[in-house]
Amino acid sequence: MHVFEIAMEWAVLAIDAVASLIMVWAFLIAVFAFVRLSFSSATVERIRQLQMVRCDLGMKLVFALELFIISDLLHTVINQTMKGLAFLGALVVIRTLIGFFLNREIQEVSAEISH
Repeated sequence: MHVFEIAMEWAVLAIDAVASLIMVWAFLIAVFAFVRLSFSSATVERIRQLQMVRCDLGMKLVFALELFIISDLLHTVINQTMKGLAFLGALVVIRTLIGFFLNREIQEVSAEISH
């Protein structure tokens, strides 16, 4: 195995680890905020703040998905089989679509909050 391939495998592993940590961190923050807001008494304000929590969670998830896409693209550099490339290509398409629709929902919720 060439030094370049080893470096790319380590880069993919590091990017995957960072993206996974971001997703876990976002989950923990969202759950903590949800629990805290569940005991709030002001209904209208609670709903607005929960929407903000959703937006924050969504933004973190979109960022993590973008990191996973970078990882997938680097993985295609390493992978030499057509079957592997097709699988990774499908993953990139799926993650890109999820990121696109999640980002669109964030924008819609953000627009609702600001009105």
